[in-house]
Amino acid sequence: MGVLRSASKTIVGVDILVLLLLGFTFLFVDPGTGSFVVATLTLVPTVLTLVGALAVLYTGWEPF
Repeated sequence: MGVLRSASKTIVGVDILVLLLLGFTFLFVDPGTGSFVVATLTLVPTVLTLVGALAVLYTGWEPF
């Protein structure tokens, strides 16, 4: 297994942890507050890295 696939598995694990924490956070944050905006904006890079890491794992891409 290549370095990229190992890193992708780690990234998927971290992304799932962040999504679980954000899901818990959304239960207690009021919409319209600054904390809600920050939590919502945190979803963008988290979902993008999750999709990218899953794409690497699914395709088995090894660039080097």
